[in-house]
Amino acid sequence: MEFKKGTIKHLQEYVKSKAEERGFADETVEEKLILLVEEVGELMKAYRKIGGIKSKLDEKDVQIGHEIADVINMVFGVGIVLGIDIEKEYLDKNKIVDQRVYKSSKVKK
Repeated sequence: MEFKKGTIKHLQEYVKSKAEERGFADETVEEKLILLVEEVGELMKAYRKIGGIKSKLDEKDVQIGHEIADVINMVFGVGIVLGIDIEKEYLDKNKIVDQRVYKSSKVKK
């Protein structure tokens, strides 16, 4: 499958404009990283509920897709504050990953 260049860059620009619009453009890298970790925690909490792992019964309905979107937004937020072109880094990293050979490390019984 071919990747359409500009897609991630456009999303990163969109996230940046929304952060500015909502008053979050002045957050530091540390603040963004703390928020990212919090959002990953919320994603795990949501998975606990849908994955059948014990959780509080009184918690509201979980929309795990929304939690994933929050994590993505925070990742973009970190990249924005650091001035990183996430699309470029993503494509560069995937060139490296595409060269790797993977094998299962499971021990057969």
